[in-house]
This record gives sequence, structure tokens and C-alpha cells, in this order.
Amino acid sequence: MAHDLPAIDADGHVLERRSDIRKYLESPWDRRETAYWPSDQPWDNSLFGTLGGETTVRQLSPADEVAFWLKTMEEHGMEHAVLFPTGSGNISKLREVSFAIALCRAANDLFAKEYNTVSPRVQCVGTLPMQDPAAAAAELRRGVEELGLPSFEILSMGLPFGLGDPIYDPVWAEAQRLGVPLCIHGNRQSAAEVGGDRFRTFGEMHSYAFFAGLLLHFTSVMWNAIPLRFPGVKIAFLEVGASWLPYYLDRMDEHWEKRGEFEAPHLTKKPSALFRESPIYVSLEAEEGLLAAAVEYVGDDHFLYASDIPHWDNEFPKNLVAVREHTALSRETKEKILYRNAQALFGIGAPVGAAG
Repeated sequence: MAHDLPAIDADGHVLERRSDIRKYLESPWDRRETAYWPSDQPWDNSLFGTLGGETTVRQLSPADEVAFWLKTMEEHGMEHAVLFPTGSGNISKLREVSFAIALCRAANDLFAKEYNTVSPRVQCVGTLPMQDPAAAAAELRRGVEELGLPSFEILSMGLPFGLGDPIYDPVWAEAQRLGVPLCIHGNRQSAAEVGGDRFRTFGEMHSYAFFAGLLLHFTSVMWNAIPLRFPGVKIAFLEVGASWLPYYLDRMDEHWEKRGEFEAPHLTKKPSALFRESPIYVSLEAEEGLLAAAVEYVGDDHFLYASDIPHWDNEFPKNLVAVREHTALSRETKEKILYRNAQALFGIGAPVGAAG
């Protein structure tokens, strides 16, 4: 149903199936019987089946999964949904580069041909073989120019260096040239990379590793001045909330003031100032107690609404209602969070009924 505060879901998920990806794998990779991406500890995400809706959605075909999304969106006044892979982002962790390239091509073909053709309101992003930045840039180009993918997911684990490192310049340059956003998404697989193997329960590991991994890449992107070196490139950091921004940008500012001249030659202004003036976005959690303060600190042009459907920890539809009814946010700010910022990030059209 229509709502006077329409929404774009900037981070929902598909549960892509290996059998569907296989249909698009080129020979000889289509005859391979191994897993398609590495796994981790056998954690119980759903807590004995009591959390989330992954079990039901995982059984659906791509067309039925999109139908599930369209029904959900219609019921809750969401006009568009941008959906991220659940498993295939982990392809970038494979050591076999040729296999990773083939898998990314197959997954992106699947997303473009079986998900994104059902409805323009539901669009999947692609995945990239980040083990080989030149190959990742080539797949990014193919994904945009041949498949029409709206964006690409880069997971926070599995990379040898932070995303501001010069080895990734080909990827940033291609994203800048094509005007396509790159979305760095929190991840808990391979959590040992950031110390997540020091925990014995899923809850403590998950609460820590998502944030630690994403913060690593945020630090690298800002310290190495990616928004200055590639002007206009659009970046999103997803699924760790937003109210960490004031504290961490202040911390980065302090380090830049003391060491930036020697260690960050491309970073010609405070990280906080660079963030405020750049097309950088973060997804928020509606229940964050310091959300309004974070919005005031950096400005309301940087925040996105995300449902996280159908993952175990999603708070939908409560989180959508909470943003719409948030007493400390103005209507204009809510419009940006719920629609206009995602519209700018992903290049989505105007809300239904909006003045032309």
C-alpha cells in the first residue's frame, strides 16, 4: 500500500542457490562438485529455527523470491528494494583466481537475468573477484555495460589490504568512470581476520566482527583519500549502524592532525570534513539511541534505511515504522533517510506520485 513516507530498502538480501549459479557457469567450471565459496564455523544463525526467515526463502526460485519481495514491499509502502547476495560475496575469498572469476560471472548473470528482469522495483547488485583487482574492474565494467547491474557488494572480510590501498585503484577508477556505487558490506565469515576467533559464542563474535571488519575498510578508504583521488565515486558502508560515526571521525581527525602530513599525503583535509562533503553513505539501525546526534554531526545526506530481510537479525517491519515515527528526526530528514539518499546512491527514479 502507498505511504506518505515511501521507502527504498537500500540493503535487503537474496539467498542465491548454488544450483541456480551453476546454470551460468562456463565449462569446465560447471562440472566442479566443490563448494562455491569458503565457509566458517557451523554457527546457528537462526537459534534453533527461532530467528529470521531464511529457511523458507532459501527454498524459493529467483522469480518466487522476487514475488516474495514485491508482496512485502506492497504491504509496507516500500517502492524499491536493492538486494545484496548472501553467499556469493564470499567468492572473493577463494584462492583460485580463475574459479573466482568464473563464479562471479555466473552469479552476476544469474542476478541480472533471473532476478532483475522480473520487476524494475527489485534489483540485485553484483559481486566482484577482488583477489585480482584488474579482473574485478573488468567484471564491474561487464556487469554495468552488459548486464545493467546497479551496484556491487564487497564484503568486509577476505581482502589482503584495506580498500584504500593502491592495489584496488583499478576498481575505484572503473566505478568512478561508470558512476556506479561500491557497497562495502559487513560480514562475519572469516572473522578470525579481525580477532573473531577469540569468541566462543555466535552473539559475541557477530556483534564484534561485523563492525571490526567494516571499520578496517572505512579507515583505509578515508585515510587514503579515496573520495579525493576518485572524485564523485559513490560508496556505502552497510549493516553496522551509524552512531559510531561521530566518535570515529573525531578519532581519525586527531590522528590526521598529528600524522597526516607524513602518512596521508593525499588526505588534504580532515576526515570528518571529507566525509561530510562526499557521496558516502551508511545504513542505520532505527533503534540506535544516538542516531539523531549522528545525523546532526555529519548531516542527513549520508544515511540509508535498510530492512536486512530475511536475515536472522532483521527488525522489519518494526525498524521501518520506527524511522517513520522517530520523534527526533524532521520530516525532511526522514524523507532523505527513507528514500532520497538511496535514490541518489543507486540512481533510482522519483517516488510514485512525485511532481515531475
